[in-house]
Amino acid sequence: MIILIVISFVSTWFILYFNEPSDKSKLRVSFLKATIVQACLIAVSTEALSLVRALDFYSIALFCVLVSIVNSYILYSRYLSLFRLNLFHYFLTQIQQLNFTSKLIISATITISMISLLICLIAPPNNIDSMTYHMPRVVHWVQNHSVEHYPTHITRQLYMPPGASYIVTYFQILSGGDRFANCVQWIAFVGSVLGVSLITKELVNESAQWIGMLVSATIPMAIAQSTTTQTDLVTSFWLVCLTYFALKAQENDRTTLFWIAASFSLAIVTKPTAIIFGFPLFLIFAFLTFRKNLQHSQNFLYACSKSLRNCIWIGVGGLVLSLPSWTRNFGSVGNFLGADQTTRSQVWSLPELLSNLLKNAALNLPIPGLAQLILAIHEHVLKVDINEPRLNFAAMPFDTVKISPVTLLIPSEDNVANPLHFILGFFVCLSFLSKCSKRNDEKHLKIFLLGMATIGGFILFCYLLKWQAWGNRLMLPLFLLQAPILSYYLVKIEKRYITCIFLVLASTIATFYTLTPIRHPLIALPTQQWSPEYLGIHQSKSILSLKRDDIYYSGSGKRLRSLHHDAVNTILHQYKCRNIGFISEQNDWEYPIWVLLNRKTESDFRMKHVAVQNESKNLQPEFSDAEVCALLTSQGKTLQLEQEQSSLEKQLPK
Repeated sequence: MIILIVISFVSTWFILYFNEPSDKSKLRVSFLKATIVQACLIAVSTEALSLVRALDFYSIALFCVLVSIVNSYILYSRYLSLFRLNLFHYFLTQIQQLNFTSKLIISATITISMISLLICLIAPPNNIDSMTYHMPRVVHWVQNHSVEHYPTHITRQLYMPPGASYIVTYFQILSGGDRFANCVQWIAFVGSVLGVSLITKELVNESAQWIGMLVSATIPMAIAQSTTTQTDLVTSFWLVCLTYFALKAQENDRTTLFWIAASFSLAIVTKPTAIIFGFPLFLIFAFLTFRKNLQHSQNFLYACSKSLRNCIWIGVGGLVLSLPSWTRNFGSVGNFLGADQTTRSQVWSLPELLSNLLKNAALNLPIPGLAQLILAIHEHVLKVDINEPRLNFAAMPFDTVKISPVTLLIPSEDNVANPLHFILGFFVCLSFLSKCSKRNDEKHLKIFLLGMATIGGFILFCYLLKWQAWGNRLMLPLFLLQAPILSYYLVKIEKRYITCIFLVLASTIATFYTLTPIRHPLIALPTQQWSPEYLGIHQSKSILSLKRDDIYYSGSGKRLRSLHHDAVNTILHQYKCRNIGFISEQNDWEYPIWVLLNRKTESDFRMKHVAVQNESKNLQPEFSDAEVCALLTSQGKTLQLEQEQSSLEKQLPK
């Protein structure tokens, strides 16, 4: 039944394609717009169905069918002749106009994306965040037929923005499992690559757009994220859409304002960092619209008022999709963004800002001796403790990340480095942005503004948030947004062999990362005595040699497999229990237990968190405690079954 949402999306895409003004890029532009429309429909329908606890297969299937019927009628009545002639002619014309280099670049990009798609379909979600809160909250929503908050020991299931999880929930319900859960990030990967190519075409020229496509498709963190259910790539995609439409929105047409507001709203409802990275992009839009209005009217006050009105529309529209989840958060803990405030920096002086700038930059520079240099700078220049608890998340020591080629280059979706893109981006910002700022033409102005927005986003990120060992994945939007600027450099450089070397090197590295993601590789990396401990703990065997059920545990959860299987078998066969209570810590793996129970009972079970002691304990329970007949508890790092009824009674509320 997953085909229902595919038909809904494709039919929307075709309608927007035929409505797009004649342009060589209209297939890609309409793809971005169709994705925005589909995501908005999913978000709104999920919240609406949750109000009446109707978030189930029949309601979602009916909604997709209705959208498809409406779209099909529009296509049949208005665009049937165009559909027969225009689309095939477009493909043929586009292919004929490409030169050999462009075809080679596009082929490399398609190869990278297709290998990633293969991994998405073979391997289920199995990274730590997916197992603890991304996927567990989806199955709780499916069980409850609603996204309403519920008592839980893992509060991230409640307070983290739900944007990407809305789409995963749709896929989960329609397909009856998690076969397509990873595809949400993969779609965002493809969309980001297409969006960057469009931005590059807008800022540089037509030949540069394919270079921008390959530059963005070869970012190691983007590749690693594309096969997981994390949300950084989805957030990046919406910010790329926001950037493209903001750069195009100079005519004050309401349609473009909608695409900007919708992109911003989807980004914010997906991840809080979208506010940090989106604010400088919002300023770009404000500046460009004011400049255009001033040129047209020659009246400063009129230009200000008209631009302000548009900015208000964008600002208000950007908050719309987040209002339901923020309302739930406020009702639960009295804070719109949730109870977790531990990621926010507590010191805001210049030395502390420079400290975070250096530490975050180091996450992308696997250079031996760099950690010692940064430590010396902290001690003798900044006079700041490199492990200051008010600057480091959870008082995490800086040496948690070993700054070396062996560790930072491991293909992990949590902290893989992007050294090639980071180093080139640094030098481009130093040498080219100053030149662009001195030119008066429109394209160079936009390049300069995008560069300033990227730099500003990085500074805001380091200023507002604590340093984290996995902070590099949070900065993924910046790497995608700087890709058009790198493409400008690669096109304009006189020594063409430098461009060729970069593209070949980036493609080779990208192929390596595409084939070897640490937790679900097609080709497994060898774990030898010389390899870092991290690789030994998290490295999986090749997913081609494993059963799908074994892949959940093949990476970071190797030691949990037998414990989970034994506990589930005891509950189902010895106790004949179908209503299960669960007690856990914040980082315990909950989702694989749901998978095992679902396999063995064909969904004839219910599970809830019991004996909750945090702020969610007063929320409406998913079902009565009196119905619980077995209890799974996690104590420390061991999952064990409480076998005595007296122990169960002691731990459950009266």
